[in-house]
Amino acid sequence: MTARWPDAEAALIAWLPRLLEGTRVCTDAPANLESALPLVRLYRSGGTDDGFRLDTAVVEVDAFAGTRAQAVALAARLRTLLLGHLPGSTISAATGDVVFTACSTTAAPAVRPWANPAVVRAGATYSVRLHTR
Repeated sequence: MTARWPDAEAALIAWLPRLLEGTRVCTDAPANLESALPLVRLYRSGGTDDGFRLDTAVVEVDAFAGTRAQAVALAARLRTLLLGHLPGSTISAATGDVVFTACSTTAAPAVRPWANPAVVRAGATYSVRLHTR
């Protein structure tokens, strides 16, 4: 049975690794983050729906790398993929087929604090519209 509301996290985690070869994509940063770079962490932090079918997920996307330049470049690549290639994509996820209809930037990529000085985090916030098929 297809879920009424799509799982934005699961769908993005199914979609992004195909386009980011060699980069792990997950919802939780691993304990060994420093040795798992480059890495993308994403999670839903809120959103809305139309009460019927369309879900709008607010998604936090963090790019982790060993240097500021690498983290900023990965965050820029993610922005290009999310804004330019995600809309119109259909993804088969554990909860069923998910169709992405739009994506917009809520907070542009920027270097954000991270406790480990050996890891640089560049994060952004996106609004992603999606529905099940």
